[in-house]
Amino acid sequence: MTHYISFFLISIFLFFNSFDICFAENGQKTAGNWLDIASPDDPMVIDVGQFAVDEHNKVTKSNLKFERVVEGATQIVGGMNWRLTIEVEDHKSIKTCKVLVYEQPLQNVKKLVSFKIV
Repeated sequence: MTHYISFFLISIFLFFNSFDICFAENGQKTAGNWLDIASPDDPMVIDVGQFAVDEHNKVTKSNLKFERVVEGATQIVGGMNWRLTIEVEDHKSIKTCKVLVYEQPLQNVKKLVSFKIV
């Protein structure tokens, strides 16, 4: 009888503990859903925004200057998608851009997927 109770309690513990893996604190699924970034001033977020501008400048032969991250969200996929709204300076004028960057840190992969001035 004690064996069954122990098995039952362990099963209940594992069942409820598995929700921690699938859901963030606010109840959103973490894998696949877009989650707002905690702070646009986070150095990691700023690095992704700067990367997007640098890559855009290489491809388009532009000379945009990264200013700041306004807002953003991340999505866990086979790596991390970063969807950011950033501001750039273009000939002394500030412009807003929407960018999407895909990153796989363990494989040292970072790609600019889209860059749109809005």
